[in-house]
Amino acid sequence: MDIQNLSPNRLVPHYLMSCYLYYELDKQVYTDDQFDQLAKRLLRQWDSVEHMHKHLITKGDLEAGTGYAIKYPERVKGGAKAWYKLNKK
Repeated sequence: MDIQNLSPNRLVPHYLMSCYLYYELDKQVYTDDQFDQLAKRLLRQWDSVEHMHKHLITKGDLEAGTGYAIKYPERVKGGAKAWYKLNKK
C-alpha cells in the first residue's frame, strides 16, 4: 500500500493497526521503511488529523517510530486482524 496516497485521517488507523500486529501478534504488514514513512508523515500532518483514536498515539511514539506502549481498543484489534487477513490473500 502506498502510504503517500492515504488521507491524513487514514494514517491513524494504519499506524495503530500495524503497531498492534507487530508488537502484539508478531505480524508485519509494512516493511520497516514503510512504517517509518508512515510515522513521519503522521507526525508532519499531526495538527490536521482528526480521528477518534488519535489520542492513543503520542508525538513521542511517532518520533521514536514505535507503538510498543499503546493500549489498543478492541476495535483496533479486530480491524487489524481483518486487515492482516486481507493483505495475506
